Amino acid sequence: MKKLLLVAFLVILALVLTHRYRVFVRDPLATVYQSSSGTPGEQAKVSGVQVYINYANDVLLMKEGAGAYTLLVQHWNRTPGSPTRLRCIHWMACLTDADQAAILPLDSSGAYDPKVRMTDRTVIFADPKGTVTRVDLR
Repeated sequence: MKKLLLVAFLVILALVLTHRYRVFVRDPLATVYQSSSGTPGEQAKVSGVQVYINYANDVLLMKEGAGAYTLLVQHWNRTPGSPTRLRCIHWMACLTDADQAAILPLDSSGAYDPKVRMTDRTVIFADPKGTVTRVDLR
């Protein structure tokens, strides 16, 4: 039994290491702030949003219930949007379809500038209505 558990653990570890850009793990210490007026100085903490990060600190935001949404912001394109394919283990981890996951942008007109700024600790972006969202990681 111990050998079986060890082999299963090693297989899961190998899958996570080979797909480290696809696997998003929940960050329970992350905090999400939003501004309603578009000014970053007047931001309020948002409750009920789950934050997931991957090896490259790409950010996946999920909110369930009323006003539910799923947003993905990646370093390679810096465009917030909804992932086209996403598999999740509730409150633990999610898996996208590729290292550079396909997304449906928040605004497809092309005139929208999300003003994305990403560091190792913070991700800031604006939606098409001008609401600025800041995510503070761990």
